[in-house]
Amino acid sequence: MLISVIVPVYNVEPYLRKCVDSILAQTWEEMEIILVDDGSPDSCGAICDNYARQDARVRVIHKENGGLSSARNAGTRAAAGEYLLYVDSDDYIEPDLVERAASAAERTGCDMVMFDYVREEETFSLPCYSDLPENTALTLDKQPQILISTLSAWSKLYRREFYLARGHWFPEGRLYEDLGSIPKLFLDARSIVYVKGAVYHYVIRSGSIMTSTKFDRNYSDRTSMYMEILEYYKKCGRFEQFYKELEYLAFRNLYFEPSKEIILADRKSPYLEKFHDFMEQQFPNYHKNPYLKGLTPKERLHYHIIETKQYWLMVLLSYARRAVERIRERG
Repeated sequence: MLISVIVPVYNVEPYLRKCVDSILAQTWEEMEIILVDDGSPDSCGAICDNYARQDARVRVIHKENGGLSSARNAGTRAAAGEYLLYVDSDDYIEPDLVERAASAAERTGCDMVMFDYVREEETFSLPCYSDLPENTALTLDKQPQILISTLSAWSKLYRREFYLARGHWFPEGRLYEDLGSIPKLFLDARSIVYVKGAVYHYVIRSGSIMTSTKFDRNYSDRTSMYMEILEYYKKCGRFEQFYKELEYLAFRNLYFEPSKEIILADRKSPYLEKFHDFMEQQFPNYHKNPYLKGLTPKERLHYHIIETKQYWLMVLLSYARRAVERIRERG
């Protein structure tokens, strides 16, 4: 069974070789690796071409810069595999990722396979796991908590026929494109299989989209992506059924996470209030959402700080954490 691994490439020269090498080292050999050079200004295009000369499984698409979604979509249109896997070019994967995901897909014929990941920051790594039932066919109807799992495109394998038939392409020219597409795929999938194991390494680097301080665009794209999801669920007549999950999805993506990012960058930013107001308007009783009980002690503290607007405390905690990490690095 052929797996198409699609890698959007833009300005990641220090990371690209580690990423591609980790894909070439997979124990599953039936792969095509599509490197999409999205008009990268550095030497990434040449690096991609060199890999293509060395390994027949590698194909390169050179295109004008259009952003992450545009690159993913270009790779998807060129893919021939039965299943699709997206790998961001500054990340890397464990040698058995494709084999584990593809074996589950081959055994079940599912539309999607989900797996776990490791969050890699400059000073620490954090494995992130799901609590879904393993190695069995799941649906959103029976396991609604799927909707509040990670929305990242790269933590899943997709049956290409299903993906193309549903037409939920990544929205081009927008940030937080996963938020605008993955919940739709969750709803439409006939079956989803979860394979436990942190086999994908998600690398957080300074200057990435997720750490950007362009709050105006972050706010605009986050809210517009989310509203598209709400409209889709309403159109399908499933809004009330998944109200609690959609509410928590908004809490995470339209309030909690962006608030933390903004506080550490500029705690006087008016976008703290804008995100809060959006949350209040869409879900005025979000404080009572049952999924909030699942917050970790650290998240509960952050939530309290955000709700009580004691932003200085979060800045202080962040400073203290970095100080401890520097001390540990010095031995």
